[in-house]
Amino acid sequence: MAAKEKKKKSLFKRILKWTGISFLLLLMTIIIIPFVFKNQIKQLVIDEANKTLTADLSLGEFDLTFLSTFPNLSIKLYDTKIIGRKEFKGVELVNVKEFTAHVNLWDVMGGDQISINEIHLEDPKFDVRVLSNGKANYDITIPDTVPSAPKEASNFKLSLKEYSITNAQIRYDDQPGNMFAELKNLTHIGKGDLTADIIDFETTTNIDELTYEMDGVSYLSKVKTEAVANILMEFTEKTSKFTLKENTFALNALNFSLDGFYEMLEKKDNMDLKMNASKATFKDFLSLIPTFYQSGYESMIADGNLAFNAEIKGIMDDVNMPGWDYHLNVDKAKIKYADLPGSINNIEIKAASKFEGGANLDKMTLDIPKFHADFVGNSLDATLKMRNPMTDPLIDSKILAKVNLATLGKVIPLAEGESYNGKLNADIALNGRMSAIETENYEAFKANGTLLLTDMLYKSKDMPADVMVQDLLFRFSPQNLSLEKLDAQMGKSDFNMAGKIDNYLGYVFRNELLKGNFSFNSNNLDLDELMGGSAVSTSSTAATSSTAATNSVDSKSSTATDASEPFLIPNNVDFNLTTNINNVKYNGMNIKNISGGVKMKEEIAILDQLKMNAMGGGIILDGSYNTKEHTKPVINFAYDLKNIEIQELASNFMTIDKLAPIAKYTKGKINSNFSMKSALNGNMEPIYSSLNGNGNLISQMVTISGFKPMQKMDEALKMNKFSNQTIKDIKAFFKFENGKISVTPFNVKLGKILTNVSGSTSFEQDIDYKLIMDIPKEEIPSAAIKAIEDQLKKLNSMVPKLKVTELPAIIKVNALIGGKVTDPKVTTNLLEALKESFNIKNIKEQVKDQIKDSAKAIIKDKVNEVKEDLNAKKQEILADAQKQADKAKAEAKKAADAVRKEGDNQASQLISEAGSNPIKKKIAEAAAKKVKDEAEKKAVKIENEGDQKADQIMLTAKTKADSIK
Repeated sequence: MAAKEKKKKSLFKRILKWTGISFLLLLMTIIIIPFVFKNQIKQLVIDEANKTLTADLSLGEFDLTFLSTFPNLSIKLYDTKIIGRKEFKGVELVNVKEFTAHVNLWDVMGGDQISINEIHLEDPKFDVRVLSNGKANYDITIPDTVPSAPKEASNFKLSLKEYSITNAQIRYDDQPGNMFAELKNLTHIGKGDLTADIIDFETTTNIDELTYEMDGVSYLSKVKTEAVANILMEFTEKTSKFTLKENTFALNALNFSLDGFYEMLEKKDNMDLKMNASKATFKDFLSLIPTFYQSGYESMIADGNLAFNAEIKGIMDDVNMPGWDYHLNVDKAKIKYADLPGSINNIEIKAASKFEGGANLDKMTLDIPKFHADFVGNSLDATLKMRNPMTDPLIDSKILAKVNLATLGKVIPLAEGESYNGKLNADIALNGRMSAIETENYEAFKANGTLLLTDMLYKSKDMPADVMVQDLLFRFSPQNLSLEKLDAQMGKSDFNMAGKIDNYLGYVFRNELLKGNFSFNSNNLDLDELMGGSAVSTSSTAATSSTAATNSVDSKSSTATDASEPFLIPNNVDFNLTTNINNVKYNGMNIKNISGGVKMKEEIAILDQLKMNAMGGGIILDGSYNTKEHTKPVINFAYDLKNIEIQELASNFMTIDKLAPIAKYTKGKINSNFSMKSALNGNMEPIYSSLNGNGNLISQMVTISGFKPMQKMDEALKMNKFSNQTIKDIKAFFKFENGKISVTPFNVKLGKILTNVSGSTSFEQDIDYKLIMDIPKEEIPSAAIKAIEDQLKKLNSMVPKLKVTELPAIIKVNALIGGKVTDPKVTTNLLEALKESFNIKNIKEQVKDQIKDSAKAIIKDKVNEVKEDLNAKKQEILADAQKQADKAKAEAKKAADAVRKEGDNQASQLISEAGSNPIKKKIAEAAAKKVKDEAEKKAVKIENEGDQKADQIMLTAKTKADSIK
């Protein structure tokens, strides 16, 4: 029995033992597998993208785990981006801070396809753009027609049961559709088995701000949105049908639900959707209007009857549109704020739009038979009727308004410090068909009335100055809209404007060409005050910032690099503006007598002979701003400057400072002609790599002080002649190309030094200049000349017949200036030039010849004495040779020590120049060691050569002595 019990216990222990080992192995597998397959899965994701995308995929960190999601493997991608190419270069279509996907573990370990069960996005940003040419940045899949990119079977299979998007920022800018939408802080969750054919799908959505615009009309502005929608999804091989079940939607305070379905068929879509807002109140409806919702909405009392119905039903395909029926009725309505004395009363609105559906949108109708409100003795009335909008629009509209602006603060909350004064009167009537305008049958089209604003005064803390409009008068007629008068003041500035706009009805209803002619006059225009100092700050910022030469894409949304969109000139306007301004203040600069013209036509703005007096002289500007290529506007610009102060020019215009950095260190008057052509980025700055142009600069006299490359010239030549200069009679020509400004060689006199200057400055501030200088002898440092002349005198005394010429009056010296404008490097050939001027080579030949002649004479004179005492002569030769050998060694040792000392000095200078910066110091120490090592090598070589010379002297002497018999 005991043995059996022991066997049972032993078996039980073995089971526990192996179960424990198995569990431990399983646990280790769970921990290890993510690391084993981590790189494999990351590469799989990248490979999958490369097979299907025509954009650039960027992945940050990558994590795998399944401790919390077993048996699913959780894949986490951080900082995932999809960045466009070509027209959309630099635009981030997708930027997801954290992307999580739950996939089947066993698929990863051995399956042909990986099933994705869940997807979660944290803090994503989507920037969707459609250009005017129809090109969309989301169209990034490789087309089937690309032969080099055949379709491959995907390694992933979408088997979603749940997905979520948290705190998303979405922008949609569709230029052809003239639509713009922006969603801020979107959170959306969807649950349901998307692998099934029939799905009960549950969604919840929250958006902090929803903005939607179309055709220039803002339908929703920063609307808080909530939605809970349950959808029955039915999928067949040829159809997809979505039926709304329980659902609620909220736009700010307006709550409603939708009933019906949306069905996607093979070649068309079918829908039947109805909006149910039966519980909505008039106040709920007002929450969609920013003026009411964003100021005092909670305390506002809004009474009245509201009926709001909307229905859309029918087929939609390439030809047909579904029908719709919209109705809005408001009556007996009133708006009252508790802390304000007045109220808006007798509000009545009747509006409707109908379309029976089909291909003929000309049957669409729009009716606003009633719009009325009155408050504190003021009244607003308007009506509108429109028929046949697609063929021959019939419009019947009236606007009647009589408003004392001073009473606005009695009925709507105004911001602190905000107030209105003045009177607005409008009495406008339009009635007739568009065809009457086109055939110039103006009697058949009634268009008359005026809009008059008098003695308006607007004050606000947000405005840099009060706005006063003494008179503004618009007059309507069938032919045109006439601005007969505009007299206004804002702070220190005054404005006077008049003109006409032709074909305004054709522009509104058919997007036809809008023509206009205006004149703008002002006695004083203080732009610094009007822009609240922004002109100054913008200029200084632009002047000190580095502007990369990058492309931008036009859009209402910012680019990935926070660049703004280019300002586009409309293709259907033809405007002419003539200006006459006596005084303008901009960026602290006073500009006088501005006159000229500005034209806008066919997406091009043209500056036509804009003349002005500024910076001490006269300026004429011409040019154009061409936006036909929306993604990359082009500027053609030219100026003619007369007697302009160059330093003021550099201070006020960032482009001048960047192209000619010496300008801000220069004082004096210049004349200059200049023309350029360049593409612009989204911030309206030149893309410098595309800039081409040429010009000249002429001046009788300028002074230069503090320019670093000139200071470095002083250091390199050991001369205090360049850093502070007065230069006369300058005539220079330059051109822009290949990303740099090149100067055609020209002559100037730097003090007494005639100099030929040539070279270039890149737009990244790299400099490459050559100066060929004729330096007078007296300008060379006297110490350098005296040292050389003393050596030559000594040599003359040793060799009496030596003919040494004096230093010439002019020494030709070359200087090369490179590096950066802020960190220039200067090298010169001063030492070589001095040697060449003294003709050192000829001196060496003279010394050699005279030594030979002397040696022959001595040998001839002493030959008899040598024969008498051969032994003594041999000893004398050897002794003399020994002296020469010792001297050669000593001279070699001296020269080697000088090389070592120079190396030590250079090394010390490198370390000293590095300062206290640890990184620069480390680099300098390494460079210093290299200099010292090189110096040591040279010194040892000199010593070895000295030894070899000494040995050779002794060998030659011994041979000579041995030859005496």
